[in-house]
Amino acid sequence: MTHTARPKRVWKSRNIAIWTVLSAVVVFILISLITDLDTLETALVGFPLRFLVPIGLLSLGNYLLRYVKWHWYLKLLGHRINRFPNLLVFLCGFALTVTPGKVGEFLKAYIVKERFNVPYTASTAVLLMERFTDVAAIVLLTCLGLFFRFLHWSVAVLAVLALIAFLMVLKNRFIAGWVIDQTTRFRLLKRFSGPLKTLYEEGWILLDMGIFIPALLLSIAAWFLEGVGYTLVAWGLGSTITLMEGVFIYSVALLGGALTLFVGGLGATEGGMVGLGIFFGMTRVTAAASTIIIRVMTLWFAVLIGWGVLLFTPSLRSLLNAARTDEPEFTSEEIEVKS
Repeated sequence: MTHTARPKRVWKSRNIAIWTVLSAVVVFILISLITDLDTLETALVGFPLRFLVPIGLLSLGNYLLRYVKWHWYLKLLGHRINRFPNLLVFLCGFALTVTPGKVGEFLKAYIVKERFNVPYTASTAVLLMERFTDVAAIVLLTCLGLFFRFLHWSVAVLAVLALIAFLMVLKNRFIAGWVIDQTTRFRLLKRFSGPLKTLYEEGWILLDMGIFIPALLLSIAAWFLEGVGYTLVAWGLGSTITLMEGVFIYSVALLGGALTLFVGGLGATEGGMVGLGIFFGMTRVTAAASTIIIRVMTLWFAVLIGWGVLLFTPSLRSLLNAARTDEPEFTSEEIEVKS
């Protein structure tokens, strides 16, 4: 790398940090616009602090269950990493959660490649299956809307059938291989054809139903815990929503944010939570305050943990310093670590 390229990378790192902070501020301002700021401040200040401990523990439970899936997936692909170092790798991925489509979590792929010699194809397959099982779990949790007539049964059936069909297509080597082969027809995609084939072959075992279903159950349990956390927040602010309604509101909002592929679902997720909260009988102030608190205790709590792990783990910090001069062999910018 040339001498002049280094400042560009540092600037990109600062850009990520600045963008993260500005995104949080903008979202807070937008939420504040739908209600009286003084009333919102009163609701936030009056929130019982004793609720923060169980809500925080529920968020940690979500992270732990997702880590178990990450660790298990790597083990299934033949990469045995000690639990604690792997936990640190998993947590540091949260540092760049606030990136489009969460591509910042490819930081984990870089670290396990440099530190544990796990090929990018294997770690990327794990990352993609993590995202797929998470989205599938959230879709299934939104089906709770059936129980209070918010969601028509046909919509739930179509959603489940779509997930099953997508899984079956992925499992079919002939169809998946044909799709990958089509990338060679496009000049911009041609160079990815080989890595995609390797990635698919590496990760195909993770599509086995004996693996997929337990992983899906882990994801359902993980996101259900955060849904419970949202319900506790609402209760702490005086709302009378039921547990099922709280999990449903949280799941639908997350799904909407995930589909936007925007930074951490920012904006869409918060807007969905506020709107659904009002629909289920919350006041504007309660819906807005609930959204702010739960996002701080889930999304921003995770980001804080991720940066803490990165900054206070010397071995990881040294890898990030090395990343300024070394390029990963898997050429996507999504895997490049800008730190």
